Amino acid sequence: MLKGFPYCGLLFLMLLCRPLPASAEPSLLVRPQAGYGYLDANGGEAISHVGLRVLLPASQMQRYGLEVTRFLPKNGGDFTALGIVLEQRLWECFNMSIGTVGYLDYNGGTRNPFGLMTNLGWEPKSRRGWEPFITYRNDLIFSGKTDSAYSLSVGVSFKY
Repeated sequence: MLKGFPYCGLLFLMLLCRPLPASAEPSLLVRPQAGYGYLDANGGEAISHVGLRVLLPASQMQRYGLEVTRFLPKNGGDFTALGIVLEQRLWECFNMSIGTVGYLDYNGGTRNPFGLMTNLGWEPKSRRGWEPFITYRNDLIFSGKTDSAYSLSVGVSFKY
């Protein structure tokens, strides 16, 4: 289990709630996610993350909302990303997103820089009210010099 996993209670409540059937038009999309990758700051190290997105529909294929993600570098120095996300779905299964993000307690709590987060991934259409997804995530953290975090994320989208 990932240390510092702050979303256990929220994930449990979401699993108890029944998502909408696929035929209904969702008014809220909740996306828990977890991933593993590489942070190139401080000589480079492995990094994992757990997060949650809450999105509202802008159109049938576009969404916007908020994301909070906790990054857990292997050598310590956990930090949190919090920001605004825009998502676009193409060809019924391709997902891409971009967001402006603040990185809280970055680099041992000495700084709170901002950055840019992007995702490219696969999200198959489901008729069950929830959809799995897998994405390649890239975070550019503007902290004096530009640090990058690259990771592979997996998760589930719940429609409410």
